[in-house]
Amino acid sequence: MIVVDGSDRDDEERTVEVVRNWCDEGLPVRYHRYAGTPAGTRQRNAGVDLLPDSVEVVHFIDDDVTLRPGYFDALCKVLNQKRHLLGVGGVIAKSEGTSPRPLVQWAHRLFLLRADQPSRVLPSGHTTPAWPTGENDVQPAEWLSTCASSYRAEVFDRHRFDPAVKGPSPRLEDLDFSVRVARDGPLAVVPEARCVHRVSGRNRRGTAATTRERLARRYWFVRKNMDRPLNRLAFWWSALGQLIALVTSSDPDSRAALRGHMQGLRQAWTCAHPLLGEGADDG
Repeated sequence: MIVVDGSDRDDEERTVEVVRNWCDEGLPVRYHRYAGTPAGTRQRNAGVDLLPDSVEVVHFIDDDVTLRPGYFDALCKVLNQKRHLLGVGGVIAKSEGTSPRPLVQWAHRLFLLRADQPSRVLPSGHTTPAWPTGENDVQPAEWLSTCASSYRAEVFDRHRFDPAVKGPSPRLEDLDFSVRVARDGPLAVVPEARCVHRVSGRNRRGTAATTRERLARRYWFVRKNMDRPLNRLAFWWSALGQLIALVTSSDPDSRAALRGHMQGLRQAWTCAHPLLGEGADDG
């Protein structure tokens, strides 16, 4: 296990203590203090650079994820059996059992915000999460969430996480990375590999900022990976659907989300977001 720590000094001491306890328990851990400007993308790339040549599979796990028994065994078994797969992911428990009302489902499909199949990338750049379909068969995937995914080490000879992507969630760096990998070979979700994502409240944006960033970064993803007129049109169509939903919503946070949505629309339209500036699509 490699821990690439980009936390501040107070948190660093706690992390070092945790790693020391892991080592005392016999878990092979390498601790690396990240010296550059912290960012999940850069720290993952740094961790990959520290791997010995003998490593065949790279597993990524967020620090707020709890793995259920058999997680790694299930992923490795599939990678060993299906040599053509470049990456696999598990099912995140928070994605299970989310079933909106039929009218809402219809609206989501109309505005290209959702689909009936898991792990899909829609023409608008929106995605569906991985969820169990009632069968234990391996599911084809068009993208993987980095909080619970594994890739063959050879993938990193051609692909890295975009170091320009930084800041708190949502970042969409996992979507960007996995979609690029999927152009070289298939990805899959292993339903038997389950985990629970206990989303940490630390280093999180407020409702308005989260909504703004999610919209602007979605447009960045579309421009970088799906830059065709129909995809741009699909993105703006989905943004209209989200706008209608926020205007008509009775949720207490909807006003803040609406404010953030309008800010995100402005950033996307004017390319005012840092990721949308000149030369930003080269990563």
